Amino acid sequence: MTDDDLRDGPRSVRGRVPTSEAWIPVRDRNNTAADLLNSGDNAEAARLLQEAIELTDDSDDPEARDLRSRALLNLAAARSYEADLAEALRLAEESIRTASGVLDEIGDVRASRTVLVNAMLCRAQVLAQSDRLEGALAQADEAAAELAAHDDIHQPELLHFTMHDARAGILIMLGRLEDAEADARRSLDLALRIDATLTAGPYMNLGAIAQRTGDLHAAHEFIGLAAAAQQNDGDLITRQSAIENRARNAMQLKRLDEAADLFREAAALAKQAGLVTRLAACRMGVAAVHLESGNPALSAKVMRELIAELGTDGAAAERREAYGFLGDAESKRGKFALADEAYRTARDLSRSAHERCRVDLRRAEMQAEWASFTPLPRKRMARLRTGLEMAIPVLLATEALRGGFRPGPIRERWSLQVAAPARELAFRLAVTLGDGQVLFELIENAAASATLQAEAIEAQLPSEDSEAAAVTPVTTLSPEDDVAADVELPAAASGFVGAMSASSPVRFAPPPRVVAMPGAEPALEKWIRIAEAEYGVTVRSETVVASW
Repeated sequence: MTDDDLRDGPRSVRGRVPTSEAWIPVRDRNNTAADLLNSGDNAEAARLLQEAIELTDDSDDPEARDLRSRALLNLAAARSYEADLAEALRLAEESIRTASGVLDEIGDVRASRTVLVNAMLCRAQVLAQSDRLEGALAQADEAAAELAAHDDIHQPELLHFTMHDARAGILIMLGRLEDAEADARRSLDLALRIDATLTAGPYMNLGAIAQRTGDLHAAHEFIGLAAAAQQNDGDLITRQSAIENRARNAMQLKRLDEAADLFREAAALAKQAGLVTRLAACRMGVAAVHLESGNPALSAKVMRELIAELGTDGAAAERREAYGFLGDAESKRGKFALADEAYRTARDLSRSAHERCRVDLRRAEMQAEWASFTPLPRKRMARLRTGLEMAIPVLLATEALRGGFRPGPIRERWSLQVAAPARELAFRLAVTLGDGQVLFELIENAAASATLQAEAIEAQLPSEDSEAAAVTPVTTLSPEDDVAADVELPAAASGFVGAMSASSPVRFAPPPRVVAMPGAEPALEKWIRIAEAEYGVTVRSETVVASW
């Protein structure tokens, strides 16, 4: 550490050389503002950062522009806290341009490359908040490439931690849960080396992955570890996150009164700190408690108020989740038309096939529930048919998405969360409707199996002259073999089986289309075409085989 940065926080981006006398006012404003951001005084931090930026407006001095890039980066973070995503993105991009210009002129004398990579990761996270997920991942990958290209980069472990942590969050939103887990575990390993307080983010990502794959025991433990990592930190933002995590833990344990109190406490801190998206998440937590407590009307009221406040300019993930909750609440209180409208909006806001399938499964289940309350036989049957027409494409798409996972526990848990309920609902509705043809085709579909891609197996098998020629072939991989050898976890987190290496090429190829009767088209052919068009996945290969 130099006298340029008398800061010892684990996330501090430090300079390499002392600041010149002329630019100490800029440095001090930037450093004070960074502390204020952590303590929750967003407005004062933004004021100081704006002053720091103005002090460097007309300077050609590369030292001044290095400090400017740091202030721009911090101001981008402040604006993202406020959910002013357009301004946050503009500031992050200006920080990238400014740091790049300094590097072109004087190289990395002042650790400007560290600022550049952080600004790229900031831009990735703002893009993710803006629901531009593919662009966010591409920017995170560019940051990773910049890191890989420079061996002498300043604070490399912190940068690698930030990069893997950011990638994990983006990949979760994209539904790429195995890849997300690999990044989350890498960021956890790095956090344990740097500072234990940094482990909260990786633990929360691992908890989110466990929740999405139905492993509630693991989710509970990971969320508890995240809260424990934050509990000794005095920063307001960290305290808010810790209390929110404790609320989620209480929610999972069905301690609903405790969860509601903690969510309200976390919401008050989020409001104080100007954390718009965290405030929205806490209010959704309160609504979820109302729903679990048997008060769907109050839950729906809270969600409608929140949706109105969020507007349409930012917080896309929060709006998507809010509309999903609203659909659940309206369905629970028998307002099925309102529920369908909410689910449709949630679906329109979904960007990954995984999320669209989840929403459409809820819509299909809601149609079946609606039918049970419909007295007129013709309308009841029409709603059952609508539910079936939603459930079958979801079933086919989720089976195809399952094939894209590597063999292992994450794939099977994810399947149990979405594919299995869709299959059960499709069979139940076909039986209720007495549709023997669809039922027969569903049985044929259930009998079809995914196949390992031959080229993937060949890529895994050792050559004849390899010392590894005697190893167990790839077809006998067990879940225990899936944990990456270079990942070490603390005792409290061990026992949760990881995924195969992200570089593993083993994937399931789409199974062939199946002709059940001579001269007929393949089973569920119409539904296969619908699923592929709706969800953008390949459900079946072009190969056609007879089932008998």
